[in-house]
Amino acid sequence: MDVVERIRRQARLVEELLGELEVERSYRGVERLVQLIIQALLDLGLMVIAALGGRRPEAYSEIGVVLRELNVIGDEEALMMKSMAGLRNLLVHAYRVVDRDKVVEFAERLKTDAPRLTSRILRGVEGKNVDPPGLSVGEVVERVRGVLAGKVTLAFLYGGRVKGYTLKGDYDIAVLMEPTCSLYKLGELAVDIARALGVREEDVDVKCIDMLPPEHALEALNGIPIVVDSPTLAFNLKYRMLVELLDLKEGINVTLKQPRPT
Repeated sequence: MDVVERIRRQARLVEELLGELEVERSYRGVERLVQLIIQALLDLGLMVIAALGGRRPEAYSEIGVVLRELNVIGDEEALMMKSMAGLRNLLVHAYRVVDRDKVVEFAERLKTDAPRLTSRILRGVEGKNVDPPGLSVGEVVERVRGVLAGKVTLAFLYGGRVKGYTLKGDYDIAVLMEPTCSLYKLGELAVDIARALGVREEDVDVKCIDMLPPEHALEALNGIPIVVDSPTLAFNLKYRMLVELLDLKEGINVTLKQPRPT
C-alpha cells in the first residue's frame, strides 16, 4: 500500500467511526467512540507529518501546530486539534472526573467538526510531495535511461515528478521512436521502466511525443532529458510544436473575430 492510499484509508476510518457514533445510544459507547475518533484524527495528522517530513511533535497537542507549519491546515483547525488532544487525554487518563453531559455535547460537535477537519487535511496534502524517502529525480533518470537507451531517439521525464507534485505518484515519460511510434513497444517499455523503478506498472505513463497535442508535447520537451541521441532533432521538434501551437491559437482568434451570419 502506498503512502497516499494509507492516508486515505485512515480518513475512511474516521468516516466509519462517525457512522457508528450516529447510531450509538449508550453513554459508554458514545464516550469510547469519541475517544476512537479523536485518536484516528490525530493518527491521520501524524501520518501526514511523517509523509511530508515535518518535525516531530513533542505531544499529541502539537500535531495540529506542526500541520499548520506544513501549510496543511489553518489556525482554526490547529486549535481544534489541540482541543481534541486535550479531551483525549482526559478520557484516557482521568475518565472518572469527566462530565458526561460535556462528552455528549462534544460528541454532537464532533459529528460536524471531524468530517470538516478530515476534508481539510486531505485538501492540504494535495499537490505536496508525500512520497517516502526513495529515488531522487536523478536516480529515476539514470534507471529509466538504462531501459530506454538504444530503444528510443528522445526521452524526457516531465509532469508531476519534475514539478515536485507527486500525490498520484505517476512517472510521466515522453519518447520519440523512429521511424514511427509503436503502441506495443510503449507497453513493453512501461513494464520495463516500472520494474527498473520498483513501482507498479500503472504508475508509469509512457507517451509518444509526436502523438501529443502541441502544448502537451512542449511540456514534455521542456522536461528533464533522459535520452537525447540528436539535440538537433529535439530542437526541431520543439520549434515545430511552437509553430503548431501559435498557428492553432491564431486560428482560434480568427474564428472568434469573424462576424456572426445575419
